[in-house]
Amino acid sequence: MGRRSFVLGFIGASLLTPIGHGLLAQPQSIGWLEVRHTKGNVILTTSPPRVARVGDRLSKVGDALRTGPNSSAILKFDQKIGTVNVAENTSLRIRRLGRLRSGARVTTLDLDQGQVRLNVRKFNNPYSRLEIKSPAGVAAVRGTDYGISLGPDGRMVVATESGLVTAAAFGKTVYLEPDFGSRLRPNELPSDPQPLDRELWLKLKNTEINDRQIYISGSIHPLNSVTVFGMDLPVDDDGQFEVSLPMRTPLSLFDFEVEVRNALGENRSYSLITW
Repeated sequence: MGRRSFVLGFIGASLLTPIGHGLLAQPQSIGWLEVRHTKGNVILTTSPPRVARVGDRLSKVGDALRTGPNSSAILKFDQKIGTVNVAENTSLRIRRLGRLRSGARVTTLDLDQGQVRLNVRKFNNPYSRLEIKSPAGVAAVRGTDYGISLGPDGRMVVATESGLVTAAAFGKTVYLEPDFGSRLRPNELPSDPQPLDRELWLKLKNTEINDRQIYISGSIHPLNSVTVFGMDLPVDDDGQFEVSLPMRTPLSLFDFEVEVRNALGENRSYSLITW
C-alpha cells in the first residue's frame, strides 16, 4: 500500500503582456523576494554562497536560492502579491525584477532544477506579468495557484490547481484550466492539456534487489515524476521509466521506497518490499 502526503505551497504569475503603450521600455530594477521560512539546507548563491536566513531578500538579477535534499523554503513577493514554495533539490534564480514606465510590474524567474508551487493574487495593472522560465519553455498566469517541476532530462511540467495558466514554447501556447497540465521538453512544442493524476498511481513491471544493485522498471502518469533513493528518474512521454542503481549501505526500510510526485507537489510513497 502507498503512503500519501501533500506538500503545500504557493506562488503566482500573469498572462503574457500585449505589446503597446511603451511596454517595450526596459524596466527599472525594483522589488524583491523575501525569505519567510526555511527548512534544512537552504543556500543563497551569492558570492560567496551562504546559508539563507528568514528576512533575506533576493533583489538583483542573478540572485538565486538553492535547496538540498529534504529541504524547502517559502519566498514572499514584495507588495504582498503572492508567495513561492520552493521544494527540495531546487534552484530558483531572478532573471528580471522591475517596473515598466506604465507602472506595470515585470518579474521573470528561472527554474534551473527542481519544483516550485506558486500562488498570486490578480494584478492591479493589466500589463503586469510574472513568468517562470526553463530551457523547455515558459509558464505564465494571472491570479492563480499552480506548480512547475523540472526533471533531470529537462522535462518541464506545468500543472494548474486553480485559475488559468499558459505554457508556451516555439510559438505554441496551451491554456491549462484547473486539474490540467502540460509537458514541455527542450526544442519541442508543449503537449496538449492532459488531466492531472491526483491519486499518484504507480505500476511496477520488474523489481530486482541484491547486495550490489537495484533494478526497477515501471510506469506512472506521463505528467508525474518518480524518485528512487532520492534520485529523480527520466520518464518518457508515455510515463515509462527504467533504472539500475548501485546499492548504498547502510540501508533502512525507508530506502526501499519509490516516490511518485506531480507538479503541484503532491506525493505518494510506495514500499518496494511489499511488491
